[in-house]
Amino acid sequence: MMQQMMVGIAMLLSGCATDEADLDQTDEVEQEGVSLNGVSLNGVSLNGVSLNGASLNGASLDGVSVAGVSQNGTTLTAVSTNGPPLSGTGPVGSTWTGILSNGGTLKMRIDNASRGAGTNSDLWFYGVSYETSTGWNSLCGEAGALPVAGVWSASAAYTSSATQFTFACRGKTVAKCVELGYKPYKGHANQLASCTRLLRGDYCGTGVPYTVDGTVLNLYDNVGVQFDTEPLWIKEGEWTPNGARCVTNVVTTRFLARKLTVPPCVLALVSVSCGSFRSGTYLIDELPPL
Repeated sequence: MMQQMMVGIAMLLSGCATDEADLDQTDEVEQEGVSLNGVSLNGVSLNGVSLNGASLNGASLDGVSVAGVSQNGTTLTAVSTNGPPLSGTGPVGSTWTGILSNGGTLKMRIDNASRGAGTNSDLWFYGVSYETSTGWNSLCGEAGALPVAGVWSASAAYTSSATQFTFACRGKTVAKCVELGYKPYKGHANQLASCTRLLRGDYCGTGVPYTVDGTVLNLYDNVGVQFDTEPLWIKEGEWTPNGARCVTNVVTTRFLARKLTVPPCVLALVSVSCGSFRSGTYLIDELPPL
């Protein structure tokens, strides 16, 4: 029996509730506008609040099952231990069966492929569409989708996997973090998980973001993928796969600067010693001086 494979697509925007009713008609994709990706080699990034931004009539697309089928009938699989789940132009024209969060299915198709450049020449981006009663609609728009090994839960917790992957819309948090260099197949699964918490301002690790698109920040890590190039910026906090490990000062936080709701966990996270790579800290972020 062919090994079951699921391709997870990360959840909806900003911790919104998921409406899984009436998915017989998949005529719309709720898609947040693609933000500037902010990906740069020096770690300065424009963050965002969405893990992915792709949904169908309010319900998340949990995965694509088993394998794809090419135009000539060849079965395609999406397993790789030393690279992204899919690569090259071979998948173009293939069709896949999407699994909706309510258990329904959806026919999907890979329409085109393009290769990344520079330090991301190992990545491939795909135009993905899904079938509706009136034709084919784009899943991620012109930006395309990036296959990423592993899946994200309803609380935005990341689980690495050799048999499951996520189609992450470019310009959204997951794809941003991978394009910053946090690639699971290079041993950076913990940095990837921490990055998605960091960019979304998910301080409490519950999946609820406390930031807004376009907030400028500097991030760097404990493995030398991104370096601290802004030593005069204000450290905001340390980050782990479970959220913020600590914050330096409530006054110098993204949520307070943007007059957002205060995360319920944050007072317990304040520490004057916050801002160094202790055991369990994978990323640190900084904000521009006031």
